Amino acid sequence: MFRCSIYRQSLLFLVLFLGATSARDITAPSVFRHASVRPSCHSAATIPTRGGAAKAETAKMNPWLSFVSIIRDSRRDLLAAAAARCSSIFSMYPVDTLKTRLQMEQANPFRLEGLYKGVAGSLIGQVPYGVLTFGSYEMYKKALLNKFPNTKPVLLYAFSAVLGDLTGSGWLCPSEVIKQQTQAGMYKSTAEAFMGILRKKGIKGLYQGYFGGIARDVPFRVAQLTSYEVTKSFYLRIKSRRAKSASKSVKGKSTNEKIQLDAAESAICGAIAGSFSAAITAPLDRFKTLLMTDSAAYGGTVLSCASKIWRDEGIAGFAKGVVPRVTYIAPSVAIFFIVYEQVRQRLDN
Repeated sequence: MFRCSIYRQSLLFLVLFLGATSARDITAPSVFRHASVRPSCHSAATIPTRGGAAKAETAKMNPWLSFVSIIRDSRRDLLAAAAARCSSIFSMYPVDTLKTRLQMEQANPFRLEGLYKGVAGSLIGQVPYGVLTFGSYEMYKKALLNKFPNTKPVLLYAFSAVLGDLTGSGWLCPSEVIKQQTQAGMYKSTAEAFMGILRKKGIKGLYQGYFGGIARDVPFRVAQLTSYEVTKSFYLRIKSRRAKSASKSVKGKSTNEKIQLDAAESAICGAIAGSFSAAITAPLDRFKTLLMTDSAAYGGTVLSCASKIWRDEGIAGFAKGVVPRVTYIAPSVAIFFIVYEQVRQRLDN
């Protein structure tokens, strides 16, 4: 029932997202900053709504109406983020395929044939997943900020991000299963993989490795947000010192200007944080891959999968695929920010 509910809700949000006819200027959505390793730094205590106080009160009473309001009012940002997400996934997909092959210990993993197998399923899963995760992330963040006003916001952002990922995982897991089994050469196309999995294992086959994905994504988000904040703070301190030094050499120049990161600097900090997060969660990523492609052989759980790898391969088995995973994350983040900023600027104009 939970999974069916997730699908119905996500389809509703997609219709609202694509069919909305009016737009307004709002702050860029923090979740896509976060999803590409840029967490929100602005307050989310107020959700953008239309229709006055009565509508705002209704949204407050019904959190799902708040969710719908966020998706509708963020349409322009979501379009830019969807385009950026598609571009980053498509351009870096061959590296992701190589990572999957290495994690499965396939013969000749660097063969050029089939590098884009499963890309359609990945895009179908990732874009709605982004919409679903964004809406729920903002909803959770607003509720937590109102409930715990004296708690450090960064902790609430991190917890909201985890809850958002858990909400979106109901949609993402089937697409990941289909993508990885197609990448591994088990099926020739996304459609064949979908029908084959349903025929062999039914709906539950689309959710094999679900907890392996959760075990990877939750630590990844926490590490991602924390490492980004540390990297950003360090860079801003350096930039602030440079600005103060420059102001001393120019008479009358104000030193009160707020120091911020531009898009390129954010992409660099994000790539650093993303690469670090990808590296330390590489073993969890391999568990997810093996459980989604051959769950029965690895016991069907994260613990049994880890135990089998330890027995058969030793500690080195946990690091397989780490280089392609890190190689995939860093340029993917940079591509995302470049496309996101360009598309959003054109939509603004």
